[in-house]
Amino acid sequence: MNVRRNYIWATIKKAALAISTLSLLLLFVGVAIPQIAHGQDQDDRDRQYQNRDRDHRNMDKCQRRIQKAEARLHQEVQEHGDRSRQANRAWMQLRSERERCYSAYHQWWDGRDGQWHQDRDWGRDPRGDRDDHDRDRHPGGPGTYLQ
Repeated sequence: MNVRRNYIWATIKKAALAISTLSLLLLFVGVAIPQIAHGQDQDDRDRQYQNRDRDHRNMDKCQRRIQKAEARLHQEVQEHGDRSRQANRAWMQLRSERERCYSAYHQWWDGRDGQWHQDRDWGRDPRGDRDDHDRDRHPGGPGTYLQ
């Protein structure tokens, strides 16, 4: 009977050891998995912030290019006149910079308003209230490229 009792106690000890080992393993996995997932979430958020910061820097560059093109247009109008070849070339350069920004960020900078616009309405010529349709009536107006 003593042998049988020892066998039962040995079996109970093995089962208890197996259960405690399994419990510790599950506890470790239960703690580790959320930590790993949180680390991946944090990496994703860090990447997202880096992309957002990079976009802001690039938008700032875009804004500076547009401001420079606007200043160039203003200078050409002052020096050569409203409908000069130089003013038309500067106007086309300004439009191309706005198009470039809009293509990349779906918005463009307007220095006169001092704000970003999300609609594609930069067709108004800052040299007056003319738009691209004026070139049909006035050859040499904005939108025409004189060589």
